[in-house]
Amino acid sequence: MNQKGGAGIEQSVEHLAELHREHERSTTHLQRVADRVTSTIARPGAVAIVLALIFVWICGNYVARRLGVTALDQFPFPDLAFLATVGAMLIALLILTSQRHQDQLAERRSELTLQVAILSEKKVAKIIELLEEQRRESPVLVSRIDEEAAAMAQPADPKQTLEDIEEAT
Repeated sequence: MNQKGGAGIEQSVEHLAELHREHERSTTHLQRVADRVTSTIARPGAVAIVLALIFVWICGNYVARRLGVTALDQFPFPDLAFLATVGAMLIALLILTSQRHQDQLAERRSELTLQVAILSEKKVAKIIELLEEQRRESPVLVSRIDEEAAAMAQPADPKQTLEDIEEAT
């Protein structure tokens, strides 16, 4: 690979790395905590722990009642229901917060991917244009009109392409 092609790849990799660094720099401490908590509760072990805590809560209250000790919560366990409701609400908010944060990064990645695709498309169109020019000017090659190559040599108009996609859907 020549220096210029290697530099283009290195530049693209650096742009992607900078995108991630910028995303990390813009992440608040509270967002980092939310992401850590969300990733922790998103594991199968968390389900087992929650189920175990519910089981211990229910059994502990029944055992306390059998032993004649005042139970923390009587059937139908309104305190447990309240804690479960608050916990579910907090988890839902944490998930939404983390998802929003990840969506921001995904959107920036999509924009970068689109920019790279547009640039690549322009480069391909230029290559086709140069090949067609070489074919026309070379005395060794048969000169002919290739409408498909001529069409491919024209870079796509992103706005028109978007309009075409929107009309098709």
